[in-house]
Amino acid sequence: MKELEVYDTMMAEYYESITTQFLPLSSWEFYGEHNAFLHSSKQDLDSLQKITKKWNFNNDYHHELVNKKSVIVITSADLKIVFASHNIEKMTGYAPEEVIGSSPKIFQGKDTDPKTSEAIRNAINKKQPFEASILNYKKDNSTYICEIKGFPVCDKRGKLINYIAFEKAA
Repeated sequence: MKELEVYDTMMAEYYESITTQFLPLSSWEFYGEHNAFLHSSKQDLDSLQKITKKWNFNNDYHHELVNKKSVIVITSADLKIVFASHNIEKMTGYAPEEVIGSSPKIFQGKDTDPKTSEAIRNAINKKQPFEASILNYKKDNSTYICEIKGFPVCDKRGKLINYIAFEKAA
């Protein structure tokens, strides 16, 4: 029995002396989630790079997507969705493929504030950036508050070609 006590004391001293921290097995789940997010972000960033090469736009979409984990939605000049980042599914329940070709109104419903919608529409009509919080609807009809930062995007000649929005659920 004395031998076990000596062993326990020795091991306790050893673990106190090392600087390495042992992580619980559940921490690997976080690593896996983060790794999966980085993989889907890489796909999104590659797509964004192809879309934005003709743009005259200085906002850092890499920072918005990777660091802030914002959902990025790009529409054509006539407000049809042409790109949605993969993290849109977590926020809305819709896969990116499901929203491509739709209007952003797909996320609005009966309790969406018409004044907020009108303010966004006015900014878009004036080709001005905007920030708004609006009640949106998920695919399952549950609601969430969406914080949107939207920007008109012009080509290098100054012609309006897209809108880009950075969105987060509040």
